Amino acid sequence: MRAAIGTAALLAATPFAAYAQEDGAPSTPRRATEDPRLADYGFHLTAGLDFLYDDNVYRVDDAVDNPKSDLIVTPSIEATFGRPIGRHDILLRGKIGYDRFLSEEQRSKLRIDTEAKANIRFGATCLVTPRASYLQQRADYGDLNSATENLQRFTSFGAKFTCERPGLFPVAAYSHDLTRNANRFDYADQTSDSFLGGVGFNKPSLGTLTAYYERVNSKRDTLGIENRINSWGLHFERSVSPLTQIDADLRWLNVDSDSAAVGSYDGLGWKVSLSTSAIPRLKLTATTQRGITNDSLIAAGFAIETSYRVQGEFAISELTSAGLYAEWERRTFRQDAALRPYTITADRNQRLGAILSRKLSDRFALTLDAQHYRRRTDTDISQFSGTQVTLGATMKY
Repeated sequence: MRAAIGTAALLAATPFAAYAQEDGAPSTPRRATEDPRLADYGFHLTAGLDFLYDDNVYRVDDAVDNPKSDLIVTPSIEATFGRPIGRHDILLRGKIGYDRFLSEEQRSKLRIDTEAKANIRFGATCLVTPRASYLQQRADYGDLNSATENLQRFTSFGAKFTCERPGLFPVAAYSHDLTRNANRFDYADQTSDSFLGGVGFNKPSLGTLTAYYERVNSKRDTLGIENRINSWGLHFERSVSPLTQIDADLRWLNVDSDSAAVGSYDGLGWKVSLSTSAIPRLKLTATTQRGITNDSLIAAGFAIETSYRVQGEFAISELTSAGLYAEWERRTFRQDAALRPYTITADRNQRLGAILSRKLSDRFALTLDAQHYRRRTDTDISQFSGTQVTLGATMKY
């Protein structure tokens, strides 16, 4: 279990979010010609146990208040089932855990993460991937800005389609997403529909270039307003060498809202990632992105978010690795004070951390993650900083 400063992934910052990996993190579209069959079919079970120490669980301003520390113990179990059906695959995944706060027991919450998907192949290179997922987790106090509990629930249904091959090929995706919160935070409940269509071009010596258009309609159900995001963009992916990969997405964003006070936004958005393993045993990755966050517990409208991340992972041995990472994020909130009065119009978040991983056997592994987080706002309200240390263990059966 790891607390997050933000509350949700960028909805429009990653137009290819419908091509997400199984863990729900945004990723680039998988090419049908490179989409492997599931590496490990059958039923698999993984048990986990995390011990997280957080010295500021209520995210209070440590410059003026005394932060409350706690130890959160999270046992979990994850089951996966994969099966081939002719040329096709199905995958079922479910993970359940319980975040137990040893001191602040009222904060303890059940955590659920499930997904079902299928890879349906037809023709020489065409692939359709329907997917459904459900995530339930405790909201982080960083965006609640008060010692009040909120259990968030995210539900998603969708499908993607591609026929990638040398030359021109089509891509398309659709996603229906629902976000639900506790009654006190129902202003942040949303129902969103995302549509994506485009044409790609693949040439082995060049890489893959895709021109696309995406539309996101996101309605705040309780507030009765809708934000609409239009994206026109180009996505480029190429392996510069066997050791270096570049993934770049540049788009023009147009956002408008039913609320005149929320207003509109026009500007560039991007997501660029560069990774290299040119130095033996060391992998370096740098990522920057800018886009629109609809799903926020702060703004009644939307947020313009810009973020940067650098990380390095060094393989000490075949069984041990160590890494460092740093993240910077800035959000500017567009909101209607008549719908939800709020004093913060922008914030800045930083996170610095280090990870040490050790594989003790083919079945058992340990991970140690230490990080320092810091938030500053434009009004000096709801500022905080703190440190988290997580020791995690997993056992595969």
